[in-house]
Amino acid sequence: MNPFEHLIKRMDNATTERMGIPIRINGVIYQALESHFIPELGPMSGDGVSYVVFSSTYHPKRSDAVEIEGEAYQVTRHQKFNGKPHIWIK
Repeated sequence: MNPFEHLIKRMDNATTERMGIPIRINGVIYQALESHFIPELGPMSGDGVSYVVFSSTYHPKRSDAVEIEGEAYQVTRHQKFNGKPHIWIK
């Protein structure tokens, strides 16, 4: 691991420890960071909620089952964000 990769890992660990929340996807618990997109910042209708999942093993698919604080959701869209899975739920 080069020094830059080591720094990225340290920053990811600090982020998940301070701001991350556990979410369950298809029965597996991952650390994730909630992300909001307010309508003023783009062509969206309403406040969209998404999560950046801090995992190299999770590979998102539409309709993945997501549980957050006892509430059930599904992945509706996904993309990569800084090399990490970024999922939208409904």
